[in-house]
Amino acid sequence: MPFPKRRKSLQFTDEELRRLESISKSRTEEKRRTLRASILLDSLSGRSDEDIARHHHVSRGTVVLCIRKCLQSGLETALQELPRSGKPRQLPDDAKVWVRNCACQKPKDLGYSYELWTYKLLTSHIRAHCVEAGHPALQKLSRSKLHRILHEAELQGGGDHQ
Repeated sequence: MPFPKRRKSLQFTDEELRRLESISKSRTEEKRRTLRASILLDSLSGRSDEDIARHHHVSRGTVVLCIRKCLQSGLETALQELPRSGKPRQLPDDAKVWVRNCACQKPKDLGYSYELWTYKLLTSHIRAHCVEAGHPALQKLSRSKLHRILHEAELQGGGDHQ
């Protein structure tokens, strides 16, 4: 037996209805937007949340959330992703700039016997000197994070790929 509805019914203007129908039938819109538009249209036609969830192969919670977002914040919010908190950035921009600056220097100029940086050598150099440079967050710098920082700046790694 479906759950009884205890919320207001959805109401849309003619323009919003046309827009929802257009989005739900679109082949170029993002899949999640077409799904949400279809959920809202199905709810408007009187189908139960359970029925809508089964029809679209999603959970009932997904249907309820979509409809609740529409009722609380409007159609545009219901069709879009809400911003997520996410994990805070670990490395400030000035630390990344310092890493790139280190990568642009020659290892020989810093007392190493190498002509070019290897990922292993550059990582250990950064870990050894990051605190005195004022970037303690770099003490646990991984090779993959170093690669990502250099790749973002379109810098290439040195000799071997250790």
